[in-house]
Amino acid sequence: MSSRHETTEHMRRLVIAPNGSLSVAQAQWFFVGMCAVSFGIAGFMTVFGLWLVWPFAGLEMAALGAGLYLSLRDNGYREVISVYEDRIEVEAGLNEPQRRWEFPRLLTQVRLSPGVYRNSPSRLLLTRHGRGCELGRCLTEEEREKVAERLKAWVTAPELS
Repeated sequence: MSSRHETTEHMRRLVIAPNGSLSVAQAQWFFVGMCAVSFGIAGFMTVFGLWLVWPFAGLEMAALGAGLYLSLRDNGYREVISVYEDRIEVEAGLNEPQRRWEFPRLLTQVRLSPGVYRNSPSRLLLTRHGRGCELGRCLTEEEREKVAERLKAWVTAPELS
């Protein structure tokens, strides 16, 4: 994702993305291996007359395939925060910018608010006069705290250079 403003002014950029543990190729090999094991067991059971195992093996592999697909699709989510001298731009989306926010830099607050419940994750908010956006839902608590500190430093710095 890139900003639609192509300028030569000073800017700092932060990209937030989920930590995807599997590549597409690894997921494909895993799925093929699991299909081989599952259908191999189903074939072995068929020898003993337990042919009803086949539909359940097929359903299991369909569920596994759907889970892998959704997991890999969500790995394409990105949040790009660009801090310029006068404004902050946030773009978020799945493989391309789908939502966009723009805030004046000096009037914007970076807040790390506690979760709704005692064990809920905190929320990293970028707000101006009560309106704004939530960032870093895919981050751990420690990562969210570090991102909040970094953004606070960038937003309150007198100059970005």
